[in-house]
Amino acid sequence: MSGEKRLKKRRTGVVPAIGVAVLLLAALDFVLFANRAAKADHSPEVTGDAIVALTGGSGLRIAAGVELVTRGRGARLLISGVNPDVPVEDLITLAGGAADVWACCVDIGYVAESTRGNAEETAVWAYERDYKKLIIVTSDYHMPRSLIVLQKSMPDIELVAWPVRTVNDPASIWSDPDSFRGVFLEWAKWRVTTFE
Repeated sequence: MSGEKRLKKRRTGVVPAIGVAVLLLAALDFVLFANRAAKADHSPEVTGDAIVALTGGSGLRIAAGVELVTRGRGARLLISGVNPDVPVEDLITLAGGAADVWACCVDIGYVAESTRGNAEETAVWAYERDYKKLIIVTSDYHMPRSLIVLQKSMPDIELVAWPVRTVNDPASIWSDPDSFRGVFLEWAKWRVTTFE
């Protein structure tokens, strides 16, 4: 066998090995991402100037935001990314909370249609009110990307994570196909965001 043929054979063997190594690293990265999300927690005593709940998944994010503003953890709550066709009464039914809290302390953002939209909507709201510290409420597996995207829109505002366990459970990715799919898709979006 000539040297050229041997080199060509060696190269064709290297390419699949590199591909396998990349897939293994990606799988490990996904598992680590899911494990971090499953263990995500928050300080029970945290306070901020205001609170932002990002919609999606279920009403659990909104309910957590309403609970935080009710307990005085922030002066106001922005619910970012509400569908314009959803009336406030439906949000109250979905998330609970006292009517007087909704009337005095809850702002509803109807503009955002994505996490980037949440960031833009939140930045306008926060800068108009001169907020310096926001508690961000979203799903545990959505939090890493949300913080990156939000921080890019508000680099001088402190963001504090308040992760919530919602419909896609990162602790159940091996037993629940829906959780696996949801967390995997979010991991892929997060990974792309980290390279931007």
